[in-house]
Amino acid sequence: LVTASSLIMNLQTIVSRTVSPLASGVVSVTAINAGDAFNVIPASAVIKGTVRALSTEMLMELRDRVEHITQSTAALYGCNSTISYSPDYYPPTVNDATLFQWSKAVGAMVSKEGYLRDTEPTMGGEDFAFIAETIPSTFFLVGQGSGGDEKYHLPRTDYGLHHPSFALDEEVMPIGVELHANLALRSLKKLAHENNGITAEEL
Repeated sequence: LVTASSLIMNLQTIVSRTVSPLASGVVSVTAINAGDAFNVIPASAVIKGTVRALSTEMLMELRDRVEHITQSTAALYGCNSTISYSPDYYPPTVNDATLFQWSKAVGAMVSKEGYLRDTEPTMGGEDFAFIAETIPSTFFLVGQGSGGDEKYHLPRTDYGLHHPSFALDEEVMPIGVELHANLALRSLKKLAHENNGITAEEL
């Protein structure tokens, strides 16, 4: 447990001490399991966590640092260590610049506000990232959130995705459907006319 505790503290220094302030990275320990008796020193400990970044290069660099610190800390305390990563690590989700500009105009058509807001990059892991690595893609955040209504037993929908009280705001679902339908139909129209001198703005 002492070794595991030291390792957890050492891992928290990776981003603060080895990553440029102008870059972004996350190394978080999220679970630890060791022993099941109050009077026995456990023979092993399992530590779980996540490593995230906004570029594949930084992600690989962080993984190397985690491995180095883990091995060094274990050796310092005379212990052995093994690191296992998910077979398919989640790459950053990156929008295609050209497609983003076109789809942003389409998305504004279905927005209640008449425009789309640009959001700051996030460290969320997303399955869609694998598609975006192969096919030019754009990722939308439809958005949700209301105060709920206790009178009608409607839950609040302004909690984060991984919050235990998260609830889907079903009122945003028609917006999502309209968005995807417009993207699909206007994409087909754009492809059909791309050789006829019609610009994307005219579509």
